[in-house]
Amino acid sequence: MSAFLSSFVSYLIKMIILVALGICGGFIGIKLRKSSDKKKGIDTLAESSSEE
Repeated sequence: MSAFLSSFVSYLIKMIILVALGICGGFIGIKLRKSSDKKKGIDTLAESSSEE
């Protein structure tokens, strides 16, 4: 039983780390995209408001 719990906790920690890395990657990607759009002079708010 101890081996099972040890293995389970190990996989749980790995999963938590991978989820955290995915979330951080998403936020970094959004930040880089906004920075790139700002440098190119693209206004995302103007595009989305014209579609409505």
